[in-house]
Amino acid sequence: MDRQTDNSPSFGHLRLVDCVVVIYCVLRILVWELPLFLVTCYLWRSESSAPFVSALPYFLVRKTNELLNPIALRWLTGSSSEYVNLVLTSRRYRPYRNNIYHALTRTDFKGFWVMQGSLQNLESPSSSDLTILYLHGGGYISSQPSHYLLFLLRLGEAILEQGTSVSIFALDYSLAPEHVFPAQLKEATAAYEYLINEEHILPEKILIAGDSAGGHLALSFLVALANEHSLLRKRLPKPGGLVLMSPWLSLHNELPSFKINAHKDVLPVISSLNSLYLEFLTPEPAIEWDAVLPSWVWVSAGTDELFFDGVKTWVDILEDRLGQERVTFVAGAEKVHVWQWLQTIIDERMKKEVLEREMGDRKGFGATAAVGRAIAKHYLEQTFPDPG
Repeated sequence: MDRQTDNSPSFGHLRLVDCVVVIYCVLRILVWELPLFLVTCYLWRSESSAPFVSALPYFLVRKTNELLNPIALRWLTGSSSEYVNLVLTSRRYRPYRNNIYHALTRTDFKGFWVMQGSLQNLESPSSSDLTILYLHGGGYISSQPSHYLLFLLRLGEAILEQGTSVSIFALDYSLAPEHVFPAQLKEATAAYEYLINEEHILPEKILIAGDSAGGHLALSFLVALANEHSLLRKRLPKPGGLVLMSPWLSLHNELPSFKINAHKDVLPVISSLNSLYLEFLTPEPAIEWDAVLPSWVWVSAGTDELFFDGVKTWVDILEDRLGQERVTFVAGAEKVHVWQWLQTIIDERMKKEVLEREMGDRKGFGATAAVGRAIAKHYLEQTFPDPG
């Protein structure tokens, strides 16, 4: 397997019309949006500058997402080759770089093995206590596994620290609008089938994890897996667990948190959403969640994010139908959309400190590590059959 970072021609290539969009976006932010933001912060200032310091990067992310089209947004975020190189050549990960982030390209899907069993050695994923199939966010239109490398490595470290060996495969699914849903669903299904049938991983040892649109894709996959009439059904068993961070659940945006958190979150409020995607908060017909979801579900959402009310409502429905012992919900106080991943991207000071420390130093990115510890705790309590 080879390491590669620029999988898609959509990353790094910009048309003339997209150049105009980027220039317009930059000028609008500098000339109008940023001054207005600074004046607002001054009028609502407090004795502490901390709220302003944390709100500024969130504001910039929100406005960039709001103003740029998908092609321009991908160009701006880029393929992250420099980011991947920064991580792999750091003091923390340099000794293990040959064991990290290996590409896997198949005819029906592609992705990256972030780690296989441990960081010190490459092992067969089938021998791991746990394998995570990770589905990244980005509204189905942007992002890729390279943007999640540090997050997934720190997540894996936290799991390893609890005595659980783990393999992590990040799916590099096709992006809209060039690839229309359910193309992404078919790729996720193919990847899951590959893990079971070719890597010979017990389905009970597979955990599906996703954030934002990746969470939506995870649920779409599980619904298709349980639907006897689905064209995607390949008679595969359910995975052993599900982790959703700030999942996108609904095509509607009328809930109070969309208004209350409109100027707090990193996500912009979108007026119209594509009806191609599935509705999970108020589905028609109703979804039998007991048949769809695995035996363990862990969900998180920040109280300052647009999706909070929707996620909390959905979790309440699950707890009522499935029982609280099957569903765990973490509400991040004053946290924004997918804060566990976001801190590994925009917190430059913490990122530098973590990368300059040696492996085994548990300081930094505590929110990411907390997710890993929750996963490890659950899987350490499980007993799995011998695959023979």
